[in-house]
Amino acid sequence: MASESSSEHVRVHFRRSGGLFAGNRLEVDVGREDLDPAAAEALDRVLDGPRPEAPPAPAGAADGYQYDLTVRRGEEVVSLRLDESGLPPELVPLVDALEQRALDRRG
Repeated sequence: MASESSSEHVRVHFRRSGGLFAGNRLEVDVGREDLDPAAAEALDRVLDGPRPEAPPAPAGAADGYQYDLTVRRGEEVVSLRLDESGLPPELVPLVDALEQRALDRRG
């Protein structure tokens, strides 16, 4: 998917919080150029398509992760807060890639 965003400098800040155990918070900042093609395509969808909306978390999902994404392209800023149980399928490659990158940096 060729997108206008692929030619502009795009940065994404990712934060994962929540989960069953304390201390599971992860954070990372990366550029679009650092992402694999599937994750970069999902990032383009965040910027150029309709904003994904997660359904409300089901009862008993309090121990799931929450994902906060802040994407910057020039002056444009898009912020999303998504729940693990309602993560839109089109964003899974992006969230997986960002989560793995944060884990790798944690060492």
